Amino acid sequence: MSRPWTEAEIQLLGTQPDFDIGRLIGRPGKAVWAKRQSLGIGAPATMLRRWTAEEDRVVLSKPVSESAKLLNRTETAIGLRRNKLLKRLTPGSLIQPPSPDSVQLPIQVPRYDSPEQEEKVQFVGGPYTTPTVPVGGWLQCEVRGLLQVGGYSNALIPWPTAARNRKQLIVCGDLLKALKTESRLAVAFHFGISTQMVSGFRRALGIERLTAGSTRLFWRNVRLAGSDEARAKMSRQREGREDLMTPEDRARLREIQSRPKSEAWKERAAERWQRRYLLSGKPDPWTDEDLKLIGTLPDREVAKLLNRSLHAVKAKKFQLRKENPG
Repeated sequence: MSRPWTEAEIQLLGTQPDFDIGRLIGRPGKAVWAKRQSLGIGAPATMLRRWTAEEDRVVLSKPVSESAKLLNRTETAIGLRRNKLLKRLTPGSLIQPPSPDSVQLPIQVPRYDSPEQEEKVQFVGGPYTTPTVPVGGWLQCEVRGLLQVGGYSNALIPWPTAARNRKQLIVCGDLLKALKTESRLAVAFHFGISTQMVSGFRRALGIERLTAGSTRLFWRNVRLAGSDEARAKMSRQREGREDLMTPEDRARLREIQSRPKSEAWKERAAERWQRRYLLSGKPDPWTDEDLKLIGTLPDREVAKLLNRSLHAVKAKKFQLRKENPG
């Protein structure tokens, strides 16, 4: 049986935490708590600041760093409180929508390093705007389903991220339109993600590799490769080089290229050409005047005169040699 309480022990109740008093007087902490409750003595004041409803609204509507400065708390405490509040929210919870300025973080991503980079990553569509959904709200991600907004990315176009993974963008709205329209470089640069992630999103959504932006970037590279500076550079690289292919190897290569193709190969080739025609249009048919130019001038000059690619001219030359071996 426990010993009776003395007046001195009773006077200590409520002055310190129950377990600290128990160590002082040699009693279990639960016994001290039970005695204090039976006498109606209140617990000692806690050293921790209790969270108020106003502080909770700031935590859910402001970035972590800004909330820490406004509430005079550590960023660790803000993050723990935000995670606790997010667990209480449900898709049906009513949340006051914030203003666009309150959800966008200060832009710290550097602008274009050069005019060349600006030309590479420019949009062909748009403009693309950030959805004004507060932290703790819900968005339908086209890749992962219904996700809760945990914050916004720090990119040229701030975008909502998932609550459980701050690096996971929620694929919806204008980001989905950008994935279907723009090039990989443009999406990665403006939305602050890697080109590998852009490709992963496109594979998951079944988006074709050659979008309008990718096609513009492709033909930009083709025009640059056909410029006088690029051609002069390629000529300097080829000067003085010997042909390493022997006549026997060249004849063997011609024989391999002349082998009949299977029906499956022809079907795959037809599908590739149909997809290409949808993006760039079907080229003009070859006329007799066009065919007469082949072989009279270098292939590159013929391609420039006929406004065709060098690959198309070489392929047509190979076809003509195959049809007329003599």
